[in-house]
Amino acid sequence: MSAEVIIVGGGISGLAAAYYLGRQGISSTIIEKAGRLGGLIQTDLMQGCCLEAGPDSFIASKPAIAELAQDLGSLGGDVIESNDRVRRVFILRGGKLVPLPRGMVMMAPGRWGPVLSSHLLSTRTKLRLLAEPFSRPRLRPHDVSVGELVQDHFGNEVLDYVAEPLLSGVYGGSAGDLSAASVLPRFIGYEQKYGSLIRGVRADPARKRNNRALFLSFRNGMQQLTDALERAIQPHARVIQAEAAAVSRTNGAWRVEAAGHSAVASHLVLACPAHICAKLLRSAAPELATDLSAIPYSSAILVTFVFDRHELRHPLNGFGFLVPEKERRIVAAATWISTKFPSRVPASLVALRAFMVGREARQFMSESEENLLEVVKTEFRRIMSIEASPLFSTIHKLPDSMPQYLVNHLDRVERIRGRVAQLKNMHLVGNAYDGVGIPDCVRLAKDAANHIAKNL
Repeated sequence: MSAEVIIVGGGISGLAAAYYLGRQGISSTIIEKAGRLGGLIQTDLMQGCCLEAGPDSFIASKPAIAELAQDLGSLGGDVIESNDRVRRVFILRGGKLVPLPRGMVMMAPGRWGPVLSSHLLSTRTKLRLLAEPFSRPRLRPHDVSVGELVQDHFGNEVLDYVAEPLLSGVYGGSAGDLSAASVLPRFIGYEQKYGSLIRGVRADPARKRNNRALFLSFRNGMQQLTDALERAIQPHARVIQAEAAAVSRTNGAWRVEAAGHSAVASHLVLACPAHICAKLLRSAAPELATDLSAIPYSSAILVTFVFDRHELRHPLNGFGFLVPEKERRIVAAATWISTKFPSRVPASLVALRAFMVGREARQFMSESEENLLEVVKTEFRRIMSIEASPLFSTIHKLPDSMPQYLVNHLDRVERIRGRVAQLKNMHLVGNAYDGVGIPDCVRLAKDAANHIAKNL
């Protein structure tokens, strides 16, 4: 089968692009170096447990995944909600797990009662929070870091014990480096309109309308989505399991060389990390490659333990905990899976997943599995007083998997898009440009497919 489109990368972005192309009768060839499709989305089914090797859910407020599930038909009834009846996140402070005040919208209090009675923040910080609604509207002449934005409005304590740990779990980077305009565009808008981020949060009509769960997932794990996509694309797509080595443009067509395979098509979709795109485009588009290579990536290690429920004394009365950088030794966060999604684990068991990100992930990337398990056991003992031994465990290392939206990221992406526009029939999709979440990847893939369909 000759294809009209080559897609490099068989993760959620590449699969979604192939799916939306296929719906419009356009054939594609996916080139994927791994032995499976799905990328970072992978579910381990072990002894009745659904244990995620990558993301465990997606944000409910972004509709792209729910719409895709409905389009696929078989998935519509398998979307499940997080157990928001017990939704609570703890922050490690002074060696103790302290609950994040209820009603927080990122670092801004949505309700006064919980934050003023919280033990997480000092009296001095609470007084500063009370004064913040009197801030005047402000239009910043240039991008600033998330750290600067939070410090300007709330001070260092909110930055260190609320904003930084919340963002570290998503980006694996430092709030002092991340772009406020890219990571928190809503809050930049609040600042411009209201001056106060607290007033902006409370006036936002989207917050008042949102009565559903914060997170959604699939009954049998996130891989249920990528498996359904893999089945759905079969009539219109073929898969070459090989590593793409080079990209070139010849006689108005794109050619991709991949381990003995050569694919040619009129359109090219690069659905792989920006640093991989940069390597592939080094000869065909050197200036674009330079801009892509300037997007740095952070790494992550995920370790999941499954325990006998009767051997754990901790109440697990929330979704998990975050460890601020000031309190961190190795583990940056943990999800209490059996609380967040109770249907994922039999009632007799408890599943806990630990995250290492950034510097700690790089440090332990070459460690043996035995050492990693021992490290996480020690951390769980220190933070949660867990003495029990797990019944079984999983480890997944994800090197260079989390793109960093550094200050002036929007300018870089604008420049990248300008260079892409000069290259006829090439498209970039993925989490390195306009949102790191799975719904963002699907949205960009659908946009690329629609653009290709119009041109073809």
